[in-house]
Amino acid sequence: MNYPVRLILFVGLVLGEAGPARGQVADVERDFANIPAESRSVRFRLGNFDLPVGGHLQGIQMRPDANGGHPLVFLSHDSDTEAYLCIVQLSERQTAIGHVLQVHRFPSDGQSPPLRHAGGIQLVGDILAVGLEDNQLKTRSEIQFWDVSDPKQPKQLRHLTIVRRGAVKEKTAGAVGLVRRKNDHLVAVANWDSRALDFYVSNGKPLANPTCRFVFDRRWRDDKADKQDWQPDRRFGSHQAIQLVSDAAGATFLFGFNTASDGRDLAELFAVDTNQEPDRLLRKLASRPINLGESNHFRSTGGIAVDGNRFRILSSEHHLHATTRLSITD
Repeated sequence: MNYPVRLILFVGLVLGEAGPARGQVADVERDFANIPAESRSVRFRLGNFDLPVGGHLQGIQMRPDANGGHPLVFLSHDSDTEAYLCIVQLSERQTAIGHVLQVHRFPSDGQSPPLRHAGGIQLVGDILAVGLEDNQLKTRSEIQFWDVSDPKQPKQLRHLTIVRRGAVKEKTAGAVGLVRRKNDHLVAVANWDSRALDFYVSNGKPLANPTCRFVFDRRWRDDKADKQDWQPDRRFGSHQAIQLVSDAAGATFLFGFNTASDGRDLAELFAVDTNQEPDRLLRKLASRPINLGESNHFRSTGGIAVDGNRFRILSSEHHLHATTRLSITD
């Protein structure tokens, strides 16, 4: 399949559903440039939840309009045995300390070693897309889709599961992006260290329809890319999160996040045009540092939320604590 689409990759943000009322902005490039370089801190308490041993926080998403005005934050986590999701309820104005509402454990595929690593995630409306990978042999992964409309009881949409198998590091799923387009949904999956991006297109059915399916469309590879038109540089970082979003005109964009070798947390913007050959599918447009403060970095979590008609950049600490700090731009 070859669907014309213009995408943008922005490193480390979380995004909601595409549409005029939720998850969409009028001008992605303009609003990217207007994202504040500074963030503020929001904290939440873990409470008495019993968590698996090991791992660290991996992905972050937020629903600003959820739960009667109390925003919800979704945080993916790996461990020594299984992957899981922490669902956090913030205070209405995010001034008081929030709390963990639920801890949800993702199922593996019944094989060994388990799919114990949940990476970067994306929320589209009530549907959360998450990549689960075997981070030991690094040869298997699944993209799972979860209805989180009831945050205390996530429900898996098993008919949408994308199964991936391949050579070492080729078909892992360290980060996943999802967006609703005019006639279908598009998924982007980043493999180990985001050396390649695989794109999958739905058959146009609503995601909740049991007959909806995703099929592989195409792959972009960093080592094969034509970067002569890239700005401001020709680097493609080890993005730990990618996000997809559409604008009011129907163009689609992909966002991602990266912590550079010098410690800067970078939000980078790439245009993607699938009318081009795979080596020219992505084109870098912009890169800018975001000050997340204290110990928060995009190498742990990154994402965006669309709040009204603006982007908010999100990140967290590396590990869960009794009280954990989030970074949110306004």
